[in-house]
Amino acid sequence: MMTSDTFRRAEGLLALTALVPWAGWAHAESTESLFYDDVPIVLTASRLAQSAYEAPAPVTVIDRELIEASGFTELHDLLRLVPGFQVADWATGSPTVANHGMGDAYGRRIKVLVDGRTVNNSFWGNVHWQDLPLRVDDVERVEVVRGPNGAAYGANAYQGVVNFITRSPRTESRNSAILRAGHRELTDIGVRLNGGEEQLDWRVTASRRAAVNFLSFDGEAAESIERNVANLQVLLQPTLADEIRIQAGSTVGFDDTGIPDSLTEPLGKRRIKENYLQLGWLRNFGPESELSVQFYHQDRAERKHWVIPAGAFDVPVMQDIDLQRDDLEVQFTRRLDDAWHVLVGTGVRRDATRSILYFSSDRPEIGVQWQVFSSLTWQATEHLSVNVGGNLEHHYYSGKLFSPRLALTYSLAPRQSLRFSTGTAYRAPQAWEARSFTSVSFADQILAITYWARGEPEPERVRFMELGYNGRLESLGLDLDARAFRERFDRYIDDRACSFPPTSRNIVCDYDPPANFLGLLGRTAVNFVNAGAIVVDGIELRADWRREGWGRVVATQSFVNITARGDAPQDPDLVHSAPASMSTLVLIKDLTDHWRTSVGYYYSTEMRWLNDGDVVPSHGRTDLKLARLLGPNGRDGELAATVQSLEGAYADFHEGNFRHEPTLFATLRLSW
Repeated sequence: MMTSDTFRRAEGLLALTALVPWAGWAHAESTESLFYDDVPIVLTASRLAQSAYEAPAPVTVIDRELIEASGFTELHDLLRLVPGFQVADWATGSPTVANHGMGDAYGRRIKVLVDGRTVNNSFWGNVHWQDLPLRVDDVERVEVVRGPNGAAYGANAYQGVVNFITRSPRTESRNSAILRAGHRELTDIGVRLNGGEEQLDWRVTASRRAAVNFLSFDGEAAESIERNVANLQVLLQPTLADEIRIQAGSTVGFDDTGIPDSLTEPLGKRRIKENYLQLGWLRNFGPESELSVQFYHQDRAERKHWVIPAGAFDVPVMQDIDLQRDDLEVQFTRRLDDAWHVLVGTGVRRDATRSILYFSSDRPEIGVQWQVFSSLTWQATEHLSVNVGGNLEHHYYSGKLFSPRLALTYSLAPRQSLRFSTGTAYRAPQAWEARSFTSVSFADQILAITYWARGEPEPERVRFMELGYNGRLESLGLDLDARAFRERFDRYIDDRACSFPPTSRNIVCDYDPPANFLGLLGRTAVNFVNAGAIVVDGIELRADWRREGWGRVVATQSFVNITARGDAPQDPDLVHSAPASMSTLVLIKDLTDHWRTSVGYYYSTEMRWLNDGDVVPSHGRTDLKLARLLGPNGRDGELAATVQSLEGAYADFHEGNFRHEPTLFATLRLSW
């Protein structure tokens, strides 16, 4: 918690720069001192710019130094640095991320933001990590709320919130180019250009990357990708109190992937196009008092076509998906006096999802939802702060939902605090779970049904409580973040398969197929039901040690135990869906004035990914990066060699089907 002098200094910085807007579209606009020198400031826990020691939720910050030292080139890999987060990739879909279990091929229980823009799609609910119009090089910092945060962000901030905050053109004065190449056809070329004058600053980035991500067990490519990415960011400050932000980006590319001899996912190219436009206006009224308005539009298109041979005729299949989202949000925050700080906001969103294959119709599935949210912070005593927050929303599949949170923060010292929080959050079903009717048809006859969402399941619910410590031990140069938590999940949405007669399967559907169902290509359908309840108990620890001349060490550790609740039948793999123990260790060391090395080690005990995933045995992965800094002060770029997974190939999603391959590549980055 801030002392009065420190608080006034932080207020002065906020008022002077007017550059730390609400967490919805906040950037690292201000100098590093605002975030790190006096008091580290976080933006995502409650939508307020506040001290990390006052935040009502556990937040991990992955800063620029750690991003560069990790050697990671893909966005999802950065979350390996967060305690308790599980990250995996698989050859026929997007990478997936979970926190404390319940993860499967379509990780959809963590809300992911890029500068406040929600990038979870409306069909699967997951994030197409490799398709975002954003590169790791564009990210200034990542803020990760390591637990439910529905009070701030509503439905689907269920296991946590990840906010990628991009580098501001206002803090960049140099252009840069990057060239990366490695084995398995890895290539990566990018350029970033900056400019501006007085009230106007801008940045343009463009890149092209390609790689073979997975090899099949016979050595042939199982997934290769190509992505072309461009984005633009413009900042305009017409007055000292106003800031206007314009952002736009596009990704075009393809995945060459599939399963040999498969009728449902054959080898072939899936073409991808993703675009966004984001507009924001911020009006600053004084220290910690501001109004912000944000609008964004984003769309996505996927195309993959193939033919299923069916005896005397061929059946064309079009795996096309079109997604569109328009979102408007308004937020106002005000410091009422030394003791009271209030935030209120509202938003409305329209999602449109269209797929002939998955809905058996060319009509788009359209949903409109709204939310009203608020957060009130009361400095009850010199040492005790109370935060009450809540989000009331109407989701187009789940109706009205209210997600509350109560948090108490007690200051032990100027930079040490204890936190207790409790609340409730929800995950609403996605279009796939609530509306899908996936079929293969020919001449108005249904030859097969795969997914048939016959009824809208209730939203998943989590009730949580946690006790945490966050502190800076100045004499040791050590930052500590520790917590113990209990999360009670119920109404887990699971898929249930059954078959239509005549069938030799044991499970027969208790509902009739459509009248025009022939079933020549299959007689099994998958429905979605609420069928699971678990309790997750855990402990997390993160230690970040820095000392001049010695370097930096970041270590994380998590312990998780999952137990089943109730007597109703549920997936037995749920209780094994998180590793009992996960560890991370990152070492960063300047060898000389121009040489720097970093080592990352990531360990996980055995666990099971659900549905398309399977057993992942205990494994460790070691990454090594060695860099030569260029120029007299190291600011002109770097020449680096990076090895990922020195131990060799390993399973991180499905032991029998997919292996994560080791990677070796060289990087040349030039700045001018």
